[in-house]
Amino acid sequence: ALVVYTQDWHPPHTPHFQAEGGIWPAHCVEDTPGAAFHPGLEVADGEVVRKGHDGRDGYSGFSVRDPLSGERGDTVLHEILKDHAVERLVICGLATDYCVVETVLDARTLGYPVEVVTDAVRAVDLQPSDGAVALARMRDAGAELV
Repeated sequence: ALVVYTQDWHPPHTPHFQAEGGIWPAHCVEDTPGAAFHPGLEVADGEVVRKGHDGRDGYSGFSVRDPLSGERGDTVLHEILKDHAVERLVICGLATDYCVVETVLDARTLGYPVEVVTDAVRAVDLQPSDGAVALARMRDAGAELV
């Protein structure tokens, strides 16, 4: 099976960060330990789709947006999946209530059947129920929670 990794990969300065007017503290700054995959993750052969490297941000692995204009653009993820004739997605990762849910919703919009491995996702839970709400949104969009 094809494995594709998505990775936040932000420049040191971006409107996405609180210090520059955004909503998030600095995180996943390119070429820093905070942007690295978890050391326990065995990164096998597979493509990496980096989000944020060009200053655009986005939660979904499929899309990014300009933090100033709001203009939306696509990542290369959908093209990679089409090039490999992928028919079904199994999604896991961080964070359930941001990147995972938005990736799942975009995948469903694009017509992919999706399984979400619930033991392999975790929420930020700014509000205690955010993760549960995100799982419900995914299920309601037709994703299978396994």
